[in-house]
Amino acid sequence: MSTVVVGFDGSDLARRAVLWGAEEASRCGSALQVVQAVRAPLPEPVFTPMSMPVPEFVTEETMSRAAEDHLAELAAEIKQGWPGLQVDTHVRLGRPVDVLAGEPGDLLVLGSSGRTGIAEMFLGSTAAELVSIGGRPVVVTRSGPLDGRVVVGVDGSETSTDAIEFAFAAAARHGRELLAIYAWNDVGWAELPETDFDHVRVDLSKVLDEQLAPHRSRHPEVHVAQEVAFDAPARALLQAADGAALVVVGSHGRGAVKRAILGSVSHAVLHHAACPVAVVHRR
Repeated sequence: MSTVVVGFDGSDLARRAVLWGAEEASRCGSALQVVQAVRAPLPEPVFTPMSMPVPEFVTEETMSRAAEDHLAELAAEIKQGWPGLQVDTHVRLGRPVDVLAGEPGDLLVLGSSGRTGIAEMFLGSTAAELVSIGGRPVVVTRSGPLDGRVVVGVDGSETSTDAIEFAFAAAARHGRELLAIYAWNDVGWAELPETDFDHVRVDLSKVLDEQLAPHRSRHPEVHVAQEVAFDAPARALLQAADGAALVVVGSHGRGAVKRAILGSVSHAVLHHAACPVAVVHRR
């Protein structure tokens, strides 16, 4: 059985991520694994009735026990909403990035920021670091709309092909429309005459058709809309993300520098989209 892993830290955004992961696991027929990382003991001020701070050390055991209690309550809530879902919870000692990166699973789900996040739209350091690690897809959730369409960026790269398949499968599971966008922003495009624009649009539409064809055959139930945009890919995807349930991007596109941690388009969408974003890495 496949597994959806969700990172949890007690924050509201992390709780939303757990609920998103539970719904996804239920629809995929997967198990859900909720993992909370506990750091080394830290001094914590304890205030007496006279408001005099008294330093007290919180032990690993105390922190772990509190996390386990919280996770047990969360698991009980999930079981009420998804009675048939297999739910496992784990408390691990260590840095959240190290713990979650080493946790086996087919999909990793994270809140956009945790307890130390300044605001929801600012991507937390843990999420940013985990998204950059290759391997399985990573979904970063936010509190945006969940009832819209699935949007996927297409650019002809191998990573884009994997992102298209992920997007089709997600749209099929949730009964949503899929919007596939091919954005063309090559140097000099703005100076093309109108007739050349038409020719380029036709050519790019054919490329988009070819990219989508094998996925359409595997998911005939998905209604697909296509768009060729003469715009920067990140801007086109962010405009389409308005009201979307999910935006899917490849970690690197055809113009990515191989040594780059994350492509510029995926980086921009991940940081600025108001809805959940799935980043699909090269297999």
